[in-house]
Amino acid sequence: MRLPAGTRDWLPGEFAAKRSLEAALRGVFVRFGYQEAATPGFERVDVIEAGLGKALAEESFRFSDRRGTNLALRPEMTTPIARLVSTRLRGAPMPLRLCYVAPVYRYEEPQEGRMREFTQAGVELIGNASVEADVEIMLSALEALDAAGLPDARIDVNHVAIVEAVLREVGLSPDEEHQVKGLLGRRNLVALRAFCARHGGPKVQVLPELALLRGGVEVLDRLLRHVPHPRVDGGIARLRAILSRAESLSMGHRISIDFALLRDFEYYTGLVFEAYVPELGFSLLGGGRYDGLLGNFGFPAPAVGWTSGVERLLIALERRGGLPAAAAAPAEYLVAAGDDRLARSLREHGARVARSLDGADEGELLAQAQAHGIPCVVAGGICIQVADGSRRPIADVLGGEVPA
Repeated sequence: MRLPAGTRDWLPGEFAAKRSLEAALRGVFVRFGYQEAATPGFERVDVIEAGLGKALAEESFRFSDRRGTNLALRPEMTTPIARLVSTRLRGAPMPLRLCYVAPVYRYEEPQEGRMREFTQAGVELIGNASVEADVEIMLSALEALDAAGLPDARIDVNHVAIVEAVLREVGLSPDEEHQVKGLLGRRNLVALRAFCARHGGPKVQVLPELALLRGGVEVLDRLLRHVPHPRVDGGIARLRAILSRAESLSMGHRISIDFALLRDFEYYTGLVFEAYVPELGFSLLGGGRYDGLLGNFGFPAPAVGWTSGVERLLIALERRGGLPAAAAAPAEYLVAAGDDRLARSLREHGARVARSLDGADEGELLAQAQAHGIPCVVAGGICIQVADGSRRPIADVLGGEVPA
């Protein structure tokens, strides 16, 4: 039987590695003061469209319930969290720090790192518009990559206001701006140069350079040769602050400014960023500031956050042979059939215990335990080590407490 396109099964060892990675990410979220929230696996279509716009909302799986309500499986988590805050948490003290690890569903062509069902882990900081919030989000992303086992991952950053200021300075119409943003995002230098040749004028020649302009703080000064200070000062100040704080934590070498970085989602209004490792041709993590999104749900509030595809992180780790350790044997003890009280007592002491399901003798118990990777057999009040056959009374394991 074939699985639906873009989905996969997780065998126990694979799933244990996935859960271990998710636990590492949750640990970062908790240490940064974020609280986990959950939303339904499907939303009303109008909620998805309010967050993503109609074009991107088309990538969702849609269906109708028996009352004719148009519904969609959630294609990402930021929009549902925005809806949750706008409807249930608008009276909560701000800022809100929320996190999640949850499955999402997107109707797109399956390929490596791009599935129709995948897991998003992320954080959202809502109710604060300061550069300090941007810095916190960036630092949490770097620490999450460290915790995932990818301390060499690099992050590219940009600011939406900078790109928009450049395009306004060039003098493009709204339709031309949309076209150029698409070319910039794809780094299509051939098409950009052809556009410049058709458009004419000296200012437009900055566009191909913008697509190639990347590096540290020095590229901000190079940008200012083409765009007056007042138009880009806010975005430049934020990027400078982020780079400065990362440098103070010896993380500055992991962040580069990339003026061609433009995220797909329409709701970004300021900082945008993505994380990469050399082995993969797609991003591991991405996010930014979306100060207008919650207003679409009737609760205007600034917000910034990031999400990561857990499966993409696992692909990167697998390429390096650094997957999280799989779970230990399913049980530590195999207890002979009928010793229910003894098995229960071991469990009460925190042990993982499986019971033999037939009247196997000692030799058969040892064979069963070896086949399943269980290190100890318990029979007749004796604990037997499968590896070397050594024995000790079960009372030693239980601290002298042996159930009658």
